[in-house]
Amino acid sequence: PSALWWKGYSQLDMTEANEFMRMSDALSCFYILYAARYLQNIVSVLIEHKRKDFLEMQIHHITTALIVAISYVYGWYRIGAIIMLLLDPADVPLQAAKLSKYIGEGRCPGVKSNWWQFWADRLFETFALTFFVTRLVLYPYVVWSAHFESRQFFPHGGPEIACLVLLNVLLVLQVYWFALIMRVAWKLLVLGHAEDVRSDDEDDASSAAPIATKKKA
Repeated sequence: PSALWWKGYSQLDMTEANEFMRMSDALSCFYILYAARYLQNIVSVLIEHKRKDFLEMQIHHITTALIVAISYVYGWYRIGAIIMLLLDPADVPLQAAKLSKYIGEGRCPGVKSNWWQFWADRLFETFALTFFVTRLVLYPYVVWSAHFESRQFFPHGGPEIACLVLLNVLLVLQVYWFALIMRVAWKLLVLGHAEDVRSDDEDDASSAAPIATKKKA
């Protein structure tokens, strides 16, 4: 299927170029919204409390915004859309886990903290698995395709090389973040408790926010 990502770019394939390289209105809207989101993230990271991975997060946002811009300008819509779709699914269980954790910490009086903590733990596990599959299995395949499969359709000039460098920067960041995720998972599975090593609690900048607290025997 990845061969279709590049179809239409070859000079020998110009008869089919119009069909495969036309950008739909829906995809154009998706590109604009996605770019706006990451531009907003670049600004918000600067004004929010700085976490331990501030630099990595800012590099991630800038790199992603540049990939979106380059793929839009040079018409690499399909590969750009695939990348955008792979980067976001893990955020859903992550944010849901944070929400459950905050509720379990007593920010909503009257709720049972243990029940919400249980769901925070399960959602974190879902997040870790989703992150691994989308960002460390599927995304590296996209990077491989961009390096090698694309060569049969067009030569790698300046824009192509720049995009490849950005894709590899993102891949390195995914490996770094997955290492942090595994540290949290290790504490959760072996020690029975875990903390967000990024110091994620927006309300308490001086201490790390727990993802999962110590479980009762």
